[in-house]
Amino acid sequence: MHDVYAYGVIAASTVVELESAYPEEAGYAEIRRVHRAFGGEAAGGAHVLARLGIPTKLVGSLLGTDGAADRAVELLSDAGVDCSGIAQVEGSGVTELIVSSGAERTIFATYGEMLAERAWVKPERSDVSASKVVCLDSFFGDDSEQVAEWCLQDGIPYVTVDAPPEAMVTEHATAIVVSGEYASSNFEAEPEDVLQEYASRCGGLAILTQGAGPALFRRGSGRTREMPPFDVPVVDTMGAGDSFRAGVALGILRGLDDAETVRTASAIAAMVCQTVPGVLGSPTPADLAAFLSSRGG
Repeated sequence: MHDVYAYGVIAASTVVELESAYPEEAGYAEIRRVHRAFGGEAAGGAHVLARLGIPTKLVGSLLGTDGAADRAVELLSDAGVDCSGIAQVEGSGVTELIVSSGAERTIFATYGEMLAERAWVKPERSDVSASKVVCLDSFFGDDSEQVAEWCLQDGIPYVTVDAPPEAMVTEHATAIVVSGEYASSNFEAEPEDVLQEYASRCGGLAILTQGAGPALFRRGSGRTREMPPFDVPVVDTMGAGDSFRAGVALGILRGLDDAETVRTASAIAAMVCQTVPGVLGSPTPADLAAFLSSRGG
């Protein structure tokens, strides 16, 4: 059984860690290390929650049958994620190559092909109804909407990410996390105005993250509040957004208020930014408790 159902993007990932900044076109950079890992919002969040002791089932994108896909499933399973719903098909499946130069990263992937070919597993209602919280990626069209509908019918809270403000999954979400990157790419407005648009359409908590800047959050017509980021030495920002969304799901599971939920999510993201690659070094319950205690909470 699981407490959280994570439905969405999963990818076999190769992370190339550079010694210095990303080079100019036709330039050169020295490689520090190469990591075999996994990517995707659902996969990252599932790993974080499992490491925090939350029984989590992951379903979504089709993975391949090569060594990279096998390694991704192995890493997720080792963290305690229920991977029984992950499907592997002949070929490479959904893959990504990430070149990381510290606080910056460049992503090459097959996500466009995934969307064009609808290369994902269809959701099962039994997985949704067995959950206490759902982490729902918004990118799978009518299948994402179907999960949201089941959540509504069964009274199960769900957290989504980077959906348009007018989307059905936004309207009914218990919480939506909008990344600063998504906001800047899709809106010509100030961050607080973007957040206000989401809050006016979402029935739950709307959160706008801003990387090294404060997270903004509000409900409906309430006032906008800020949560400053934790001051930590940043090694790698990969997985910070996935970790933040996982922290919001954790806050809902624990019945935390909005400020404590956003604070917890910010703490988890900050801890992940001190590790490489991505969420593989995400905190245990003891790690998170010690971090929050050391920061006055």
